[in-house]
Amino acid sequence: MNPNYEQMSFTELRAYVVENREDIEALRFLMSKRDPNSPKYPMPVTEADMQAQMEIIRRKINGEL
Repeated sequence: MNPNYEQMSFTELRAYVVENREDIEALRFLMSKRDPNSPKYPMPVTEADMQAQMEIIRRKINGEL
């Protein structure tokens, strides 16, 4: 029996997906709930691109963005 994904908050659903990585339906539901206005980052191609993306991630983790 699957949990009711619609009743879960985004945080609860995300935690559930992390704990139940084999539940593809939950992952699909989680991805459908993402913010369409969130920034999109291109796939890094060069080492400089990778470093720039790592800096963005570091700043997000530290709450600077």
